Amino acid sequence: MNSRPAAPPAEDPLQQALALHREGKRGLAMQRYVAILERDPTHADALYYVAVLALQEGQFAEGIKVIERALKVGPERGRLYNLLGQAHMRLNDDAEALRCFERAIACEPGFADAYGNRANLLADMGRREEALAAFDQALLLRPDNAEDHCNRASVLADLGRTAEALAGYDRAIALFPELAPAHFNRADVLMRLGRLEEALAAYDRTLALEPELAAAHSNRGIVLKELGRLDEARASADRALAIDPGFAEAYVNRGNVAFELGRLEDAQADYVRALERRPELPAARYARGLAFLAQGDWPSGFPLYDERENIAAAPYKPLPYPRWRGEPMPGERLVLLCEQGLGDTIQFCRFGPYLAARGLPVTLLASAPMRPLLSTLRGVSVATSPDELASDRRPLRWLPLMSAPGVLGLRPDTVPAEVPYLAADPARIEGWRRRLGPQGFKIGINWAPGPTRGWFGRRRAIPLAMFALLAALPGVRLISLQTETGLDEIAQVPFRDRIERPAIDSEPGAGRFVDTAALMASLDLIVTCDTSIAHLAGALARPVFTALPHVPDWRWLREREDCPWYPTMRLFRQRAPGDWREVFGRIAQAVSELSDRR
Repeated sequence: MNSRPAAPPAEDPLQQALALHREGKRGLAMQRYVAILERDPTHADALYYVAVLALQEGQFAEGIKVIERALKVGPERGRLYNLLGQAHMRLNDDAEALRCFERAIACEPGFADAYGNRANLLADMGRREEALAAFDQALLLRPDNAEDHCNRASVLADLGRTAEALAGYDRAIALFPELAPAHFNRADVLMRLGRLEEALAAYDRTLALEPELAAAHSNRGIVLKELGRLDEARASADRALAIDPGFAEAYVNRGNVAFELGRLEDAQADYVRALERRPELPAARYARGLAFLAQGDWPSGFPLYDERENIAAAPYKPLPYPRWRGEPMPGERLVLLCEQGLGDTIQFCRFGPYLAARGLPVTLLASAPMRPLLSTLRGVSVATSPDELASDRRPLRWLPLMSAPGVLGLRPDTVPAEVPYLAADPARIEGWRRRLGPQGFKIGINWAPGPTRGWFGRRRAIPLAMFALLAALPGVRLISLQTETGLDEIAQVPFRDRIERPAIDSEPGAGRFVDTAALMASLDLIVTCDTSIAHLAGALARPVFTALPHVPDWRWLREREDCPWYPTMRLFRQRAPGDWREVFGRIAQAVSELSDRR
């Protein structure tokens, strides 16, 4: 008797459901999972995948119910706790999510996914050192996981360990060259480091992988703006907004490009659009404040300018004391926290004596090298560390130095402009007068800001060659006040032999600017770009010509040739972007008139 061949086994219903699930046919997959559970309500795998599908559909609460049901029947508890942790993460229940990931690891000590999820959660919670340790554990179990390397690198970047972060992103990219987040995050770090051309290439690579990633277009625009490629920067912001019309940060970036072009009204319109979408966005509020300040509307600008404390590159760290808002403070002292650049400190330290004259005990918290110069302020003490502040037992309130005009309700026409408010050492002044001698019309020159990066810093710099018109004037002596960048330009100009290079601010321990201040007192005029030298000259009440780019910093306002901050300063603005030659034609004429009257 011939036996009939056996019929092929029917395909496993679970495998059929999984195949549909993998193909993205979620509705059909759910029907198959439900059918399995109707036959066997304790089927652990079907319960697990129903929960997975619920989470994929955004039904987190329903998914949690299914997982809790599965935990009562299934032997594979590690993966269930891991999934439960992901559901609680999506519901922003971080504490419960962390507990679930730790339960998953306790059930399965070799469960790399649970370590990775725990690490990502710890990073989101700001527990970065713990997150690093968790990523290290995950990578011990799966050393070639590109996403773990990428996410670990992001934690390192947040910790400021940028070299290690870049190495981590490079490792992730080596393992998985198509991992767009690694390219994007690497570009962000390069941008923060000022390695702009490399950052641009990394954003371009990101967009080759994900052309519709609006954030990459927007950040690419930031880099292009810093490179001075403003039309391209605007195009990148426009592209980001075409992809995501609700992308508030892209409106800010586009507004910043308009600001750089001097189109403040257009900039304001974009900042308003950003705030309509995210009313509390610090970058939008801060940028709008800068635009108001540049337009001379200080009452509107300074309250928004205070948002600088909340932006990504905040210029100071808040002190752990109550902030002063202008209220009476009997028995307390006021600490003004110096911030941002040296020129900012010199410009705004005037508010120390101004407030002290109104009966407030005022201390400036500044860097140690600035103490000797700032100690010449009337009625103000200077501290250089929080420990020094704490040595005085009186309670205190504090204020960022550049917020003082806002607290005082100042406008451009009410700036306290009494000068000088800083002083040079008389003995040093006499020493410089002897060394320089009486001959000639002595002009101190400064053509480049200190170490800086980005478009704003570069456009303030003046090519030293522009000073040729001054060197050609009879009887003029050019005396360099440059101490850091730009010195290499001297050898490249035909009038290099006309530039005197005194050794200033080089005495160990003397402090910043003490020699420069004394030298300025022995000069007839200072001609400078927008840098700390301009502020020092103004604070000392020295005659100073300040050459400004077409779109200057907010403090110089718009159009006017006088300066509300410094009565002895005259402003020479570019009439066309980048045109220093025309500016120095006017400066040379003004110098000639001054020297003739001497």
